[in-house]
Amino acid sequence: MSEAKAAEKPKEEVNGLDAEVKDEMITLKSKDGKSIEVNKKYAFISAVIKTSLENDADAKEVPIPGVKYDTLEHIVKYMNHHKGTEPAIIDKPLRNKKMSENVKDKWDAPFIDEIGNGNRQPLYDLILAANYMDIKALLHLGCAKVASLIKGQPLERIKEILDPNKEKKDDAKETKKADKA
Repeated sequence: MSEAKAAEKPKEEVNGLDAEVKDEMITLKSKDGKSIEVNKKYAFISAVIKTSLENDADAKEVPIPGVKYDTLEHIVKYMNHHKGTEPAIIDKPLRNKKMSENVKDKWDAPFIDEIGNGNRQPLYDLILAANYMDIKALLHLGCAKVASLIKGQPLERIKEILDPNKEKKDDAKETKKADKA
């Protein structure tokens, strides 16, 4: 076919797989067997879920074997807020210890602060889950929260922050010492 004829031929519009996503609910099944529903469009913020559903378009349930239900609840809350749109990555280095000064979407600050207050294990679980599910913005948000916690802290305090089980280990050492005495 000559170039002139090829140029006259109308081009077909090519839509990506995102264009075909229906506004329907899917079920995410956690490591501990519990299920939670989320809008399919919103779940596409996770590359793992997106790939899974692209490979099986009729799937109504997606197993997430690396994530516990409590953590999955936080992730679905994040998905619902961002409606499947990946928010801007947080600038590095952090400008401030306050998360509200570091995030572009002001909802993200209280969301991650709530998870990171007190017992930090849920924060670390969220970071691992975001990495596992390939949700880049949530992974960066969680890591930024950890960075804000350690920013300007002395080495011993940083060790305590980064090891959520340190208190349990210290208690175990004291128990062993008491047993020997």
